Amino acid sequence: MAERRMFAKSVVESARFLKMPVSSQNLYFHLGMNADDDGIVEGYSVINLIKANEDDLRVLYSKGFVRILNEDLVTYIADWREQNRIRPDRKKDSIYTNLLLQMEPEVELLERRERSDLVKKSGPSMDGHMSAQCSVVEVSKGKDSRGEYSVEPADTHAMKYQLDNEVLTVFDYEKLVGKYGKNNVDGVIRRILGKPYHGCLNVSKISEWCKEQQGTTTNRLKFEAVSKHSEQLSKLAKERVGD
Repeated sequence: MAERRMFAKSVVESARFLKMPVSSQNLYFHLGMNADDDGIVEGYSVINLIKANEDDLRVLYSKGFVRILNEDLVTYIADWREQNRIRPDRKKDSIYTNLLLQMEPEVELLERRERSDLVKKSGPSMDGHMSAQCSVVEVSKGKDSRGEYSVEPADTHAMKYQLDNEVLTVFDYEKLVGKYGKNNVDGVIRRILGKPYHGCLNVSKISEWCKEQQGTTTNRLKFEAVSKHSEQLSKLAKERVGD
């Protein structure tokens, strides 16, 4: 389980949150700090730990901030996925997963996955066009996409960008920049995140797009050079005719 947890200002600075008693607000933060990677926490233990009151948990429940799963006060934090982005390859599944899905079947849990750069590829791709290899997901207007990806982690093995369950680490990003240039790589990543193209936020796919982009730029420069040379020859020919 991670040592650090995050709280979104849209949640903890909302009127709905701030209108609660301070004791209920305090309990919410402690529940969040002690929750597992699926956002589940043993509420009774936390209440005893901080000398809180069960009434504070009931207030959180009535306001929709938590969902109480059983008589032992095992609790699920409702806005967990919105506030905490966890790398799929580092996630530890909760021991209460079955209980949560039984009581709250509509909850969508993060699936644990191995790092994409460590998974053996089944074979080379036959399609060189990135847009055909990646699935495009339409995002409805007005939908809150805050937290879709994050930047600037502390170490090279932490994530640089994240798109749903796909993660690009600092190490992989710097390796791409060293090979293709920062402007080229950043342009490709913006293109992937902006659509978004799911299945493309990895070294292999970004490399292919960078190569395509470099090829397009090279051809454009060649065309401009040839055009400029032709213009110079045409101008020179006209000058000779004038003489």
